[in-house]
Amino acid sequence: MSLTLTLTGTGGAQGVPAWGCECAACDRAQRSPQYRRQPCSGVVKFNDAITLIDAGLHDLADRWSPGSFQQFLLTHYHMDHAQGLFPLRWGVGDPIPIYGPPDDQGCDDLFKHPGLLDFSHTVEPFVVFDL
Repeated sequence: MSLTLTLTGTGGAQGVPAWGCECAACDRAQRSPQYRRQPCSGVVKFNDAITLIDAGLHDLADRWSPGSFQQFLLTHYHMDHAQGLFPLRWGVGDPIPIYGPPDDQGCDDLFKHPGLLDFSHTVEPFVVFDL
């Protein structure tokens, strides 16, 4: 049995460096790419199954080929945690399960026009569930 967690984004919606910011962290990230931070996201690998945690990265379609992961687990539906879903929804192929908390509105029009995204997997906070 094997379990790994990789944090692929640990910044806010703006990332680091933030546009126009001159603070020490943003200045360091401007000078040294290893200090840049992407919006919130992670990858959990359990044996052969891959779950993407949040969809904050805008280039998910470039990072992951169709069928290379099983589902998304969203912590909430703010843009910095869901923006990567927008281009994926209009893809071609099997539905992509999205596990997330109850939310009447979701993010923008994702619930209204889900495309490939399957939002039927509502997860209640602090309740154990299986992926």
